[in-house]
Amino acid sequence: MIQKKKLNQFYIEQYERAGRKKPKKPVKEASMQARTAKIQKTLRSARPGQINIRTLEELHRQLKNTASYAYRRNKEELIETLNQEMLPRLMELDLGMLLTEQKEGLNGEFLAWVRRTMPCAICQEPMFTLYPKFRQYKVKNKILELVPARPEMEFAEVRELARHFILHIGPTNSGKTFQALERLRQAKNGAYLGPLRLLALEVYEQMHGAGVPCTMRTGQECIEEENSRVTASTIEMADFDENYDIAVIDEAQLVADTDRGHSWTKAILGLRAEEIHICMSPAAEQVVCHLIQLCDDTFEVRRYERKTELVCEDRPFAFPEDVQEGDALIAFSKKSVLDVAGRLEEAGIASSVIYGSLPPEIRRRQTRMFNKGKTKVAVATDAIGMGLNLPVRRIVFMQTDKFDGVSRRPLKIPEVKQIAGRAGRFGIYDKGYVSALGERELEYIRTLYRADEEPLTQVNLGFPQVLLDIDAPLDELMKIWYSVTPSEPFVKENIDEALYLYEQARRYKNQIDGFENKHLVYKMITCPIDIKDRRVVMLWLDYCRSYTADVSLEKPTFYRDRKGGIAQYETYYKQLDLYYQFSHRMQKELDEEWLAEQREKTEMRIMNYLTRGKQNYIARCKYCGRLLPLGSPFQVCDDCFGKR
Repeated sequence: MIQKKKLNQFYIEQYERAGRKKPKKPVKEASMQARTAKIQKTLRSARPGQINIRTLEELHRQLKNTASYAYRRNKEELIETLNQEMLPRLMELDLGMLLTEQKEGLNGEFLAWVRRTMPCAICQEPMFTLYPKFRQYKVKNKILELVPARPEMEFAEVRELARHFILHIGPTNSGKTFQALERLRQAKNGAYLGPLRLLALEVYEQMHGAGVPCTMRTGQECIEEENSRVTASTIEMADFDENYDIAVIDEAQLVADTDRGHSWTKAILGLRAEEIHICMSPAAEQVVCHLIQLCDDTFEVRRYERKTELVCEDRPFAFPEDVQEGDALIAFSKKSVLDVAGRLEEAGIASSVIYGSLPPEIRRRQTRMFNKGKTKVAVATDAIGMGLNLPVRRIVFMQTDKFDGVSRRPLKIPEVKQIAGRAGRFGIYDKGYVSALGERELEYIRTLYRADEEPLTQVNLGFPQVLLDIDAPLDELMKIWYSVTPSEPFVKENIDEALYLYEQARRYKNQIDGFENKHLVYKMITCPIDIKDRRVVMLWLDYCRSYTADVSLEKPTFYRDRKGGIAQYETYYKQLDLYYQFSHRMQKELDEEWLAEQREKTEMRIMNYLTRGKQNYIARCKYCGRLLPLGSPFQVCDDCFGKR
């Protein structure tokens, strides 16, 4: 910490500088003596560390007015009182507000920074608000020093490699991923990186079917195979230390996704592979080519056309009268999906159900039932647009708007194209069809599907872990990093969920071993969990606090609730996933046999809900039992609401 004598001299110098400036409003001499006496009384009675921050801020401003009067009127006696008594006391009150580490950070560099960038700021605000601004300035400079101005230079060693990219560009159902995987089969050491565990599993099974030894690695599980030549994994599980001869990056248009896009960006910039195949929609061509050019790598483009015709039907879909074999009915929430499936069950139509919070194995079983014709219809969210290979003849949009985590909004062109494009599976149908529930909705879908998709203009950047070595709190580091605008076309990843978990953990920091270790805490807060599920977050907090207690984590416990329905089993499955993820991240022993058994039991329970009893999820008026509109946010029909 700087010597108090020097700090006191800084206050005197700054107040004199502010006092000699012409004030906006002249200070009246008549009231000055009484005001000065009142300030002195407040300064003498105040105790360091106990004064209110607003009172302290007001004292700074009042002393500025006093200095203005004293210096502009040459009141030598008042100047001496100000410098010898009032400002030293103000300085002591300022210091009393600071934490020990903040006091230690007060040095010549801090004073020089205030003089240079915020002259006379101490005359308007206390050290309590000034010092954090200095810390932010220092951390920001350190970030700019550690993080390359060009994100591609984070992988300096990879820049020495001669990588060649083959871009497979085309709409859905054009065979682009098939061609890339054909090449991957020939790899001596290859990798497939995709957006979903189901896609990784599909590639794993395809490779096995072709006689290629393969390993599957996702956040939920790892299936190792001896002498494996290919690793099929989700994009987040990419290995940047391994050297590959051939790699495939699938669904690369997700490079712009605010939550996960940074994983695709990192893979394109940092994957160590001689030959990299990228499969994507035409909208991503511009930004992906730009990334490759930044790396000084070479590339070639292979364009694909859709293999089956896609027809938008002339008349709107009538539910459930128009349901046909091979239909996929699309809704945009779990509640709506189960509602539609329940209405189909009531009409005697068996359906497969696919939505995001279902365990991967259940989604796989539901998909298999549809593929094998055991169910004639699929009811799904937009998860169906992520490359799942289903024998869909017709896509029917039961809704044309969705909640995106912030607000309810109409579907966008890329979303409509990606989902509608799943209709007319090549090799099964000659044509695919698209429809929607309602005349206006059908016209909206038709307009968007025919519209040209705007090229992507941004790619997502992830938080660089090299910054964890900077001497600053983790949340401060993340916020300051996020505030630094990167060069085009880069934008920063969404850090809201990580910051939320950090805040949860900080409440119990005294109970978390190693909370001061930012590398450790970053592992914890980036563990992929559903932060909207209270029970999952509670278990995560328990693991944060107890991970050092034993060689293994405490196993999750299922809490049965008679009214909990399918959701309680989905929550338990998420807790089982958390048990697996946290154990691996913290290198704890894992009871694989117990985990497999619990997953299987939970999957069976969920399957029971999905194979019978879906009628319980039909949205009906709680008073008269009448069917409510699909996706209705209310539990009461208009007639019953009007009577009350």
